[in-house]
Amino acid sequence: MTTLNEKLAKVMAIKDETEMVRSLEEFCRSHFEDLPLPGESKLFDEVMWNASQFGSLSQGDQAIVQRVTDRMVASTVTLSEKASEKAGNLVAAASQATDRAVFKLKDLIGQARETAVNTWQDMLFASQWTQMVPAGATRGVGAQLVSLGTFERQVDHVRVQMNLGWLVDDNNLRLLLQAKDDDDNAISDIEVRIMESDRGMVFSRKTNEDGAMVAPSVKVGPGQYQIQVYFDDKVVETPFFRI
Repeated sequence: MTTLNEKLAKVMAIKDETEMVRSLEEFCRSHFEDLPLPGESKLFDEVMWNASQFGSLSQGDQAIVQRVTDRMVASTVTLSEKASEKAGNLVAAASQATDRAVFKLKDLIGQARETAVNTWQDMLFASQWTQMVPAGATRGVGAQLVSLGTFERQVDHVRVQMNLGWLVDDNNLRLLLQAKDDDDNAISDIEVRIMESDRGMVFSRKTNEDGAMVAPSVKVGPGQYQIQVYFDDKVVETPFFRI
């Protein structure tokens, strides 16, 4: 990590905010497979937090926001038109909408993986999450990891940064989370849950004194999942995804 740390230090030394964000994005693309996980590198965490505070929407981000907005408008029109239909048709339509709102992890390792990456970004934006490192699939020694990337969300004074991945061969989830306040102070005792639609809660752990929660391999198996974060009588949720 010495070489990466030296490059990160150069990114932090950039005074111009726009140039710093651009350099960080280029760094993440160039070193995607070697990026440290949240909590592994304090320098990397600091760079990510600093850049996220003044990073403006790129043209790509604006396009994503526009796609999400168009989908929400289309969904609203569709629901209005179906309001007069029979109850049985409404139930069927609601079931189909639920299926569409669940992201299938296997799509990230299929031929349409680029489309799947954009779909996941759309779902994150719709849930008020900001993606910092894109999703993708990598293969290590004897194991394949489907990464849903690194993304964050701020609610009141709490900023939550999450890194989520699926260990394909073992059907396990890898979950790393960091929580900080507006002054970049770590927040402990924030509960993180992995919920499955049929079985309910399958995993629960709280952030430590460093504001971090590290779960490198959680046995989950096939199902429909969502990550929930609890603090101050509030809950922050990720989009649903299917294994």
